[in-house]
Amino acid sequence: MGSRTVGGLLVFLVENIFGIKGFKAKVILFICKVIINSIVSALGLFFLYLIYFRPYAVRPHVDAAALTSFDIAPGPAGHDSMLRYDLAVNVTFFNDHRIWAIRFNQFSARIYFNGTQLSPPDDTFPKFKGRTRRHRTVCPVLRGRASNVSAAVVEELSRERAQGWLTLDVRLKATLTYIIWPTRYVYYYEYDCWLHFPSNATPAVIGGVKCSKGKRFGLS
Repeated sequence: MGSRTVGGLLVFLVENIFGIKGFKAKVILFICKVIINSIVSALGLFFLYLIYFRPYAVRPHVDAAALTSFDIAPGPAGHDSMLRYDLAVNVTFFNDHRIWAIRFNQFSARIYFNGTQLSPPDDTFPKFKGRTRRHRTVCPVLRGRASNVSAAVVEELSRERAQGWLTLDVRLKATLTYIIWPTRYVYYYEYDCWLHFPSNATPAVIGGVKCSKGKRFGLS
């Protein structure tokens, strides 16, 4: 019914508005129908892409995390206290998509405690690729000393140790490139992995933590 209505409208426009009849009118009607059908098909493919083929966020999962040390140490003469940390994390990314392969062009991990960043900003790791329907595990090791920690951090650490738990935020930052020939999309992601360790174990080992979806920015 709809196609007949559109066809009748085209015939009316061509014959009565533009004054074209006969064989020329049939050619013009055929061209118009081809254009309309192409537009409808393109819109259908676009909506199909939005539903099934668009790239989507990959959410990491912490399979295991081992905290060997996380304590306050006296700083050098003339300096405030230092916080020593030694954390190893196994992080798994699962590319659930059947179409898009994913390249992790930039990947970094940082430790936050009580909202304060402890590890340096240059803890970056080699590039890697997540193939379709595959798991990929990376193993960041965050080890070092944070100097000049604030009194608020020292107080919060003492409070959490008294309660028997330490809460660390491992923030993962990644630039992901979704690839399907001949197109590619680049996104920047931030994930927060909240890890709760028992404070009376050395090393303290936990696992099975799903990281938050975090922030997402399209770069191209």
